[in-house]
Amino acid sequence: MKTLTGLQERFQQHVTSGDKAVIEEITGPDDAYRQARLRIYYSAYRLRLTAALAVDYPALKAFLGDSGFDDMAAAYIDTCPSTVRNLRWFGDAMASFLRTDTKYSQQSVLAELAEFEWAQGLAFDAADAPQTSFEQIASVAPPDWPELRFIAHPSLQLVASHWNVIAIWHAHRDQQEMPSPSRREQADTIAVWRKDYKTYFRTLDRDEAWLWRTFADGTGFGEACANFTAMTGKEDADAAQRAAGLLRSWVDEGWIQDYLINPDD
Repeated sequence: MKTLTGLQERFQQHVTSGDKAVIEEITGPDDAYRQARLRIYYSAYRLRLTAALAVDYPALKAFLGDSGFDDMAAAYIDTCPSTVRNLRWFGDAMASFLRTDTKYSQQSVLAELAEFEWAQGLAFDAADAPQTSFEQIASVAPPDWPELRFIAHPSLQLVASHWNVIAIWHAHRDQQEMPSPSRREQADTIAVWRKDYKTYFRTLDRDEAWLWRTFADGTGFGEACANFTAMTGKEDADAAQRAAGLLRSWVDEGWIQDYLINPDD
């Protein structure tokens, strides 16, 4: 016995994957007519998904062009069908798709540009959380500083990129001519974060990226600074001054949610 639930499921399967089983349930003089009716919903669904991807990846769309982006979106929809009710998260596999799809994997700038744009969305949508102040950190007693550890703000995202994705993104935003892709041998680390309801990003110096990742791994301040001195080859005082300056900038930028004096706190 056919049920309404079964009919709805078959219709959904057609809309999402093109399955033809539901065609028998559609009224009309012939299959061509019924297929045309179904195609309206099938096409509308894919157009809506493509539009959602364009919102999440505007610079990627500008880089590929309208036709190229539509072709890419169609391949992404086929390869990574939507599994969530919220369109906001439909594009979360884009960078991975672009890295592995045979048509796009040779252009690694595409995956890195997608990852950079997705990080901006993650930063903007991240959960609200307090941001510690430099005065709070400065109030920690000197004997406790070696064990001091930092908790990153949930909006902070780090993106590794060999390509000039920031220049490409800026060209799109400013409606300028798109620069040619340019690849560096060593990847840059781009930090993306939200502060006061606005998203920011910047490229980190290599020593800064190293020190931040060390703290992010849960290393205490004393050990991190000792290793930082060895890594930079600076004198102890110079390395300590550099580390203190970086810590101050991270606090001012809102990267640090909280701190722990003891990892078991």
